[in-house]
Amino acid sequence: MFRKKLYAGALLIICSVLSTGCWDIKDINHRVLPIVMGISYGKLHKYRIHIQIPLPERKGLNSKVYYKEADTISKALTEIDTDIEAGIDFLHLQLIVIDREVAEDGIQEAIAFIMRSQQIPTKALVAITSEDIGEFLTHTGNVIKNEESALVNFFNKNAGWSPEINLAYVWKTYGSIHSDTEDVAIPLLRSGKSTMLEFLGSAVMAKGQMKGEIQKEQSLLINLFEEFFQGTVVQVTNKASVAIIKCNNEIHAEWRDQHPLLRVNMQISLELIENNGPLNEGEIEEAFSKDLKKQYEELFNHLKKLGSDALGTGQYFRSKIPVDQLPNWRKMYYPNLETELNFRCIIKNSGDVTSN
Repeated sequence: MFRKKLYAGALLIICSVLSTGCWDIKDINHRVLPIVMGISYGKLHKYRIHIQIPLPERKGLNSKVYYKEADTISKALTEIDTDIEAGIDFLHLQLIVIDREVAEDGIQEAIAFIMRSQQIPTKALVAITSEDIGEFLTHTGNVIKNEESALVNFFNKNAGWSPEINLAYVWKTYGSIHSDTEDVAIPLLRSGKSTMLEFLGSAVMAKGQMKGEIQKEQSLLINLFEEFFQGTVVQVTNKASVAIIKCNNEIHAEWRDQHPLLRVNMQISLELIENNGPLNEGEIEEAFSKDLKKQYEELFNHLKKLGSDALGTGQYFRSKIPVDQLPNWRKMYYPNLETELNFRCIIKNSGDVTSN
């Protein structure tokens, strides 16, 4: 009998020890799920950190913004967590908005914290704004009340995303900071007057520091270069417009007279959307090819002047440069980069309409 009691007691002890593995799990009713985090400089401390939290209500969805200042991002988030009755869970964080002043000084610290924290998803998107982040989040919060998915749809390829918008994920931004041959373009946003957000163009980065910006049309060129887009309408002349429906790129890297040379062949399939002028299909194809080549030449020159390889051209030369010389790509090789651009544009669908 004593031995049975001893076994039973031992079994209870083992079960109680094993059951403590879930001691830190919080009920979902005691957690809040931020969808946006804002990072800017503070007035009294280095950083002011905002988080935007959607709050379900009987009549729909409300939104509340919390902020704290501290010398580190983690400290500010800890103080916000202390003031909120429920625990903060960043599992559903979708967007990290960084103040332009911080971006121009460098976002290395902020992105490094996010990667180290292991709480914020690395698939969260990064954006930059010149607007006061508190006002920015207040506006987006008002839109969320009426349309919960508005923020997600703005960046969703299957919803409201536009091919002009560059998508900069945390993991991609972190990788570019530590890359010697590739930079990233981060979307510039502001709160819209009739919409949740307005896309202004993209900030081009180099080693985590904003070097300048490009226009919306140039942001589209970056997505086309990476074959990342989904049907977009482009005006060719004052009276004709086409939609890009497919893009196949062949990119080759070589050396010419000790200078890096990038040969780019782009074959673009088009759909004729509107033609109210005298140009036939062949002339529209030729006009579009010439215009596209001019735009890419301007973009390459602009990026080289800024010292940002936002097109990632250095990736094509990694195997052609000694490993110990890769850190010199931006200063030694990239400024001397030559390009040969060839575009072949074909209208696959002319949208002919016949009358009965």
